[in-house]
Amino acid sequence: MTHDTTKDITNETTEDTARDTAGARPLGLLADLAANRTSDDPRRPGTAGVLPTVLTLRFLATFLYRASARAGSSVPVLGSVLKQLNHAITGADIAWSARIGPGLVLWHPTGVVIGPRVVVGRDARVQQGITLGAARSRTGKDGDPVLGDGVYVGAGARVLGPVRVGDRARIGANAVVLIDVPDDASAVGVPARIIA
Repeated sequence: MTHDTTKDITNETTEDTARDTAGARPLGLLADLAANRTSDDPRRPGTAGVLPTVLTLRFLATFLYRASARAGSSVPVLGSVLKQLNHAITGADIAWSARIGPGLVLWHPTGVVIGPRVVVGRDARVQQGITLGAARSRTGKDGDPVLGDGVYVGAGARVLGPVRVGDRARIGANAVVLIDVPDDASAVGVPARIIA
């Protein structure tokens, strides 16, 4: 039996790239603002103004995550305090050390749980009640999910353990993802299976 080092290198490169592009940079917050400027008013579809966007709970949750990540990188206890404030105000429990790329939209932040070593790429769209976190895989290997760019995570979904979710993948509502999801694929069910 041979060991596929190419796959290991690819996974490490993906995670390193996601970690490098994610985090609490000022450009991340500006991209978050642009991504969240979607009108919730059915009478006026399209792009909402800056002030109405800033006043949404979804943007507040993202802002507080960015603030906690920024603070936590210098003073971990301050990052933890801001993380708890975010949880108390918006219901989003996002670890300050999670690495989330710019353009994040938390449509309904209540019940969102993102663990401390999770990596999420750019332009993620996340619904309410989701969990992204560590778990022991079937192979006994511990780890955390790495989500690519443009991923959509449906309401109530769980992505657990050392899995990779590819770019533009879609995780269905209430799915429990314990396996890798290829680019542009969808994962549905409990446990999740891949569909085209």
